[in-house]
Amino acid sequence: MEVPPDRRSSLTALAPPAGCGVLKVLDTAGVVGSPYKAFGNSALGDQRSKSYALNNTHAHTRLIITAPQPQPALVAKSTGILYCFLDQGAVVDEGHQTWIWSVAFSPDGNSVASSSYRTIRIWDAQRPLASNELFGGHTNWVHSVSYSPIGTLMASGSMDGTVRLWNLNTGRQEGEPLVGHTGWVHSVAFSPNGRHVTSGSSDCTVELWDVHSRNSACNSLKGHSDVVCSVAYSHNGTQIISGSWDYTIRLWNVESGKTVTKPICGHTSRVRSVAFSPDGSQIVSGSCDKTVRLWDARSKKMVDKPYRGHAGSVRSVAFSPNGIYIASGSMDNTVRVWDIRTGREISEPFQGHSSSVYSVAFSPCSKRIASGGTSKKVVIWSLADTGPDADLHSSAHIKGDLKRIEIGDIQPISRCMSLHGLFDALLNHGCTDLSTSMDPRQDNATLASGGGFGDIWRGELHNRSKVAIKAWRTFLIEQSDYKTLKRATREIYYWSKMKHENIHELMGVIIFKNQSLGMVSEWMENGSLHEYLRKNRKIDHGQMCVQIASGLAYMHRHNIVHGDLKAMNVLVSTEGIAKLTDFGLSSMPSTSLAFSETSNQSGSIRWVAPELLSAMESKTKRSDIYALAMWFISMFPLKKNTHRKYLREMYHIHSASGISRS
Repeated sequence: MEVPPDRRSSLTALAPPAGCGVLKVLDTAGVVGSPYKAFGNSALGDQRSKSYALNNTHAHTRLIITAPQPQPALVAKSTGILYCFLDQGAVVDEGHQTWIWSVAFSPDGNSVASSSYRTIRIWDAQRPLASNELFGGHTNWVHSVSYSPIGTLMASGSMDGTVRLWNLNTGRQEGEPLVGHTGWVHSVAFSPNGRHVTSGSSDCTVELWDVHSRNSACNSLKGHSDVVCSVAYSHNGTQIISGSWDYTIRLWNVESGKTVTKPICGHTSRVRSVAFSPDGSQIVSGSCDKTVRLWDARSKKMVDKPYRGHAGSVRSVAFSPNGIYIASGSMDNTVRVWDIRTGREISEPFQGHSSSVYSVAFSPCSKRIASGGTSKKVVIWSLADTGPDADLHSSAHIKGDLKRIEIGDIQPISRCMSLHGLFDALLNHGCTDLSTSMDPRQDNATLASGGGFGDIWRGELHNRSKVAIKAWRTFLIEQSDYKTLKRATREIYYWSKMKHENIHELMGVIIFKNQSLGMVSEWMENGSLHEYLRKNRKIDHGQMCVQIASGLAYMHRHNIVHGDLKAMNVLVSTEGIAKLTDFGLSSMPSTSLAFSETSNQSGSIRWVAPELLSAMESKTKRSDIYALAMWFISMFPLKKNTHRKYLREMYHIHSASGISRS
């Protein structure tokens, strides 16, 4: 191979095996192997070779090096998009040569775009080592990229002062650059309808561009006294928000081209990034003052206190599409995720970058976050594991296989069903609409607890009665995998069918806060049985066991298996009555819901029957009885030969229900 003169010494000193290149491979966990390690056939086995095209920007010489592809074990351990480098001056086609300024997920979640010096790359988000597309045309750093809503176009803004549009179907630039700014373009964003692009610049202005005519849609939006570093559209496209180095945030009316109100002030340093919540009711901002702040879009006042934790400037913020989380990237080399309901981080900071994080973006399903920065790599994180996404093939965006469940003959429920569609289907099948008995917005509701599939809120009816609202998150309905949707629907349906003193009754359903499917039930002031027993040591344990057995016997008589019986899934009323709840793991063999067979083995290992440790076994009435017995044992230590009358009573209850024969 031909080596440029100014590069020959460094490559010769690290002479690789015949035909193999010298590579340094980075992933989200750091360096895989030693820097400049030679990947030879002796180390990797008989792997298929691959040619990497390398560009020397100084000598303008193209260099071809042949190197074997990483072995499968290396790919399996990968926790992000792999970027390979020879040294500071040359880069293989699988990575940017320099800092990454911006990252963005495609609308379908299958691709990630990243921008760097003069170039934009589009990666397959499902397969880290897949080939990627390269877009070149800018003559300076590309500071921002944005997908159109339908994913056919991409906008980019650069330090060359231009905004460019790219046709993702042809891989070519769409028309001439959009010229109008007199300074660097720091940020671009598509409108929700895809007809306009807005841009913010170091010339202190915000521009609005018509995608079809390729002209400015209105006069420059002026008001900031310093660099406009970030712009974003509201959910309905009527407003634009901008963040500036003048420490302020401004809201603009798209139609009039004027500010909606006075600047939003509060940050004590430059505002580097802004974003609207999915419903447009809130604004998030990140600043060089090291804080993330949440604002009410109507009152323009800060919601709660600033989110503190970063040790460096906050360069980028993003709202999750489900409206629950905020991601922030900082010059302290970390990505942090905040829950807006609690104002706290959901986990430890994500530490996969070796230097500053310049950009963060959520996937459409809210389950993953992409980040990029001066470490020259893109990292994809999984919220499910609160760490780097180790298996990028397990995305929810798998095309085809649109399995469905059905409610009678009324309406099919598929993974494509909307929130309102599922709500209407449940009402048609007998669930009660409680919207007339309570305000579905529940502005004063408080979060009681959270879980992977939903959250428990404490709300009120119009008559001031306290209720519990179990809210299934919207993205799990509209964008979730089939099993998740089926679990949500199954719990609501089964719950609505059961009426018994020892079953926590479902009162009805609402569309909670206009973003979640809410199941409403009586508020249990005493909480779970686990909490109740800790606080009340003198209660009649035997009578409590009889109540639980009675509730379970009722379920079994109706051919319903609970599936996750434990103290945390038993609530206690004000009168001290035990009530079974959480039927998300239930299974009903014969019902008007045409559910298909599915794996449903998650549960509490402490109480689970031994046969359920096999993936081939399903939960049954017998496994429920095993869990019940295990819980009774914890209530009555075997050395204490007491409460025999209650055990005899429970035996008669279940003998009458036919459990011993099932």
